[in-house]
Amino acid sequence: MSTILQIDSSPRAASISSALAAKFVEGLKKKDPSAVVYHHNTTNEKLPYVDESALGTLFAGIEPTDEAQKQLLALSEKLIEEFLAADEVVVAVPMWNLGIPASLKAWVDLISRPGRTFKYVAGGGVETLVQPGKKVVVIASRGGAYPEGSPWAAYNQVDPYLRTIFAFFGVTDVNFVYVDNQNRSGDAPAEGLAAAEKQIAALIG
Repeated sequence: MSTILQIDSSPRAASISSALAAKFVEGLKKKDPSAVVYHHNTTNEKLPYVDESALGTLFAGIEPTDEAQKQLLALSEKLIEEFLAADEVVVAVPMWNLGIPASLKAWVDLISRPGRTFKYVAGGGVETLVQPGKKVVVIASRGGAYPEGSPWAAYNQVDPYLRTIFAFFGVTDVNFVYVDNQNRSGDAPAEGLAAAEKQIAALIG
């Protein structure tokens, strides 16, 4: 029995990234009907952002002193347990202003905790606490296209950040599915969607 974690971040009911993530998870479920699926939409669930009070509770290991801190720590623990349990993590992300939605960053902040997903080691380094073998698939919808080697590649801040933060946890098996040109005219949006669907089908196998 496998465990799948689906993280959506678009608030749109007709979100392309979320719809494709659902299709991908559905394909995984067909291969393993007994799979357990955890599903969140970081924007619609209004995940809390880290404030001054949260810094000590989440990052410095200070025991919570009020109910709000206790609830935040409990939420962080829940999200971390889901992340650690997942064999496959599916992240649906629209590119907003060249990067990821703030709510998706909030989810990252809630699972990035010393002693839980990584630990500091002598000399200033870090060591992952995430077991090897975890896979991540990022389904990223974009208004345009940012192919590597093009003048536009540097504008893509979604891929570098997510690759880096997952590698920080020790997860390096990360595949990106780009749904490009969704704000273009003519046939470009349909062609971008078709290319993404083909890649998803190949990843499901």
